[in-house]
Amino acid sequence: MKKILVPLAEGFEMLEALSIVDVFRRAGAQVDLAAVGESLQITSSHRVKVTADLHLSDCIREQYDLIALPGGIPGAENLRKSELLGTMLKTQAGEDRLYGAICAAPALVLEHHGLLTGKKATCHPGFADKLQSRAHVAEKVVCDGNCVTGKGAGLSIDFALKLLEILMGEEKRREVAKGMALEM
Repeated sequence: MKKILVPLAEGFEMLEALSIVDVFRRAGAQVDLAAVGESLQITSSHRVKVTADLHLSDCIREQYDLIALPGGIPGAENLRKSELLGTMLKTQAGEDRLYGAICAAPALVLEHHGLLTGKKATCHPGFADKLQSRAHVAEKVVCDGNCVTGKGAGLSIDFALKLLEILMGEEKRREVAKGMALEM
C-alpha cells in the first residue's frame, strides 16, 4: 500500500490539501494528515477547521512514497518554518522518492530548502518571482524527476491525479477520475 504524507499548518489552502487526501484515499492509499504545530486541529486560510490524524513529529521514522504540500497563506509560510519538515523533504528528495507542492508552497517551501535547484517548476503567479527559474510558471502541473509542482487551488484535482498517476499508474488514475465524473 502506498503511503502519502500531507503536512498541514495553520492557514493551509483547504482545496489543495483535501484534494490530495481525497484522490489518494479513493485509490486505496494510506494518507497521513500531519499537523505542523502543537494542535491536531488546524484552521485553513478560509477559516475551515480540519483535524489532522497525527503530529508531524509522529511521522519522522516513517518512509513515505510521497510528501505533498498544500499552499495557502500563511500556511506555506508556516510549513517553511518547520525544521522537521525541511529535514523530511530533503531526505525524501535525497532518496529519490516523490515530493510535490502546489500554489505558494513550491516557491516558499521547496525553493527555500533548495529542492527546486536545477528543476522545472510552477507555482501560483503571485509567488513566481520567488522561483529561480520562471520558465514554466504558465504550466498547470510540472513534473521534473521526483518533484511535481502545481499552479494553484483551481488545479488541485489535476495536481493530485498527476501524483496518483506517477505513484500508482495510469489505470488507477483513470479509475479514480472516472469515479469523480472527470472521465468517462
